[in-house]
Amino acid sequence: MRMWLQGFQRWYISLILANLVMGMSSVLIPLKISLVFHLDAQQLGLAAALGSLAAVVGSLIWGRLSDAAHRRKIFVIASYAMVGLAHIGLALTQSFAGLLIYNAALSFFWVANASVAVLLVIEGADQSLWESRIGSLNQSGAFGWLSGLVLGGTIIGAVLARTSVSTGISLLLGLLAVIAFIASGNAAVTIAPVVATFTRRRFRGIAIAEGNLLPEAWKFSPLHLYHRLSPSRLRFLSRRVRVFLLSTFLAFTGIAFFAVPLPLVLSQELGFSSTLVFFCYVALHSGVVITYPLAIRRVRRQGGERAHVGALLVRSALFVGAAAILWTGTHIVWWTVLPFMALIGGTWAVFQLSGVALAARFAKPENRGLALGSYTAVAGISTSAAGICAGTVARNVGYHVSLLVSVLFLVAAAIGIALLRAPSESEVPVAVVQSED
Repeated sequence: MRMWLQGFQRWYISLILANLVMGMSSVLIPLKISLVFHLDAQQLGLAAALGSLAAVVGSLIWGRLSDAAHRRKIFVIASYAMVGLAHIGLALTQSFAGLLIYNAALSFFWVANASVAVLLVIEGADQSLWESRIGSLNQSGAFGWLSGLVLGGTIIGAVLARTSVSTGISLLLGLLAVIAFIASGNAAVTIAPVVATFTRRRFRGIAIAEGNLLPEAWKFSPLHLYHRLSPSRLRFLSRRVRVFLLSTFLAFTGIAFFAVPLPLVLSQELGFSSTLVFFCYVALHSGVVITYPLAIRRVRRQGGERAHVGALLVRSALFVGAAAILWTGTHIVWWTVLPFMALIGGTWAVFQLSGVALAARFAKPENRGLALGSYTAVAGISTSAAGICAGTVARNVGYHVSLLVSVLFLVAAAIGIALLRAPSESEVPVAVVQSED
């Protein structure tokens, strides 16, 4: 809370509103695929894959454009405005093809904004303020995201009780468009112009600050800065970092096999109402928020290697248990799902926070920016690559098999990390490097 207040800026109100929009729509979009178009996990996987791919491209392009223009403010304003337009399209479209297009546009501009927002809050500020500002930025976003899930769970039942499912979801998506436009207008008024500059970063501290409070949703996983990433530069990374990135690819692939089909599993296989689906995600995100303070202290003390492996193995154990329950056909009471989701959220907080820190720690000082960018790019690319496969497995074989496939990837990732010995603080000093990303 102290970090949040210390770094809070007036334009974070826009950030909170925009995250409220995205938090609610992250569930509304799968519900529209399920309840309005009557499609299954395979089509949801396709939407997930295209959305995540658009997110990666958006972050790369948007960041480079902001560097070329030497401005940040206009790109945040434009991103929020385009999020509003994308929601209008999502509300009005009557075809799955249209939903794919508007959802990809939404992912493109939302994650594109994330690649610029962090630079907006640190450029021109003293380095001693960077961590508090980034932490406040992420906590504001987390508050908005959670508020969107709570609001969606509170009002969707009442809306659908008074209208048809199609009309009700369209009305809510239209409401989100209005809120996004308000966020854009408020950003235009409250964001102080900042000229893009070369920044000097202490990547260890910044990596830990950036790693907090990220929601587990397929189209928002690559939520860091990697717009200066150039694939040709990957050859400069050490073998340790390349093995770590391979493990990261496996881990996020495993996460996708769980996360992509989940909304439809909750609504179709378990028969949960739209309200319950929202509150399952409230429980997941609450687990992230509650676990974060504990995780960040442990990562700062121990470097995160054990925490990273532990989070993967705990999540694997949870998935094995869930797969066994689904395979045996045991009746699942809705309230038992909520603590399960909260535990999943807790493992995500530890995994993501320690993963970002390790990406910087494994790399040589001169390559830490590249390693951090590579880590987050791999996260987005692997989610995109796994999206269609995850939906297809869940549809044709069963969600319990999808969970077991996830376990295989997660355990393989944990083994890969465990075999890498993280350098000690004496071996790798926390250096300051010159970077524009």
